[in-house]
Amino acid sequence: MASRRNFKKDINFLTNEILTRGIIHLNFFGREKSEELYMVMNEAAASRNEYIARVNQKSSGKSAKEIKTHYKSIYDDLLNSTYDLLGKIDNLDN
Repeated sequence: MASRRNFKKDINFLTNEILTRGIIHLNFFGREKSEELYMVMNEAAASRNEYIARVNQKSSGKSAKEIKTHYKSIYDDLLNSTYDLLGKIDNLDN
């Protein structure tokens, strides 16, 4: 596992990618479904705050294996939610 600082940078990067995709979608495809898009963007921002809070949790008193599984679960959840949110933005065209 890399440092918590790099993990937070990855979380911020993926969140910024979702927000950027949303802004591009607004500019190129119009504002027909802007309310749904804003809801997806707000969900991305809320999930970012949740992941940062989960990374910041104290891990003292835990074994190395428990710590590793904790960060692995955060990483898996982050990737799954990123794919889901990007998919929601892409499906707004249909």
